[in-house]
Amino acid sequence: MKAFAAASRLAQNVLKRRAVNQLSKRADHHGGHIVNPGPPATLDLMPVPHQKYQTVYNELQGKFNIMLAASATFFVGCMAMAFYNDIFAVDAIRAPDSYRNRNK
Repeated sequence: MKAFAAASRLAQNVLKRRAVNQLSKRADHHGGHIVNPGPPATLDLMPVPHQKYQTVYNELQGKFNIMLAASATFFVGCMAMAFYNDIFAVDAIRAPDSYRNRNK
């Protein structure tokens, strides 16, 4: 009987805590006050370039072209390997050949 009473009290405590947590989550609207986002953004906060546009463009474009070539090569290699291993089951997908051509 004591064990049942202890378990009952424990269950009630758990339910109380759970109800309080749910209530606080539901009522969590920060009191309705408006958050100050700070000063308005102006053009004074914009970054000022310190190099010529064409210099930076050429450097970045070279890097991006190398990345593009490497990824295209990797893609072509993966597709070639996939067709070599017949991952896409090309023979099973296309229409069957005529009976004369199948048994040659």
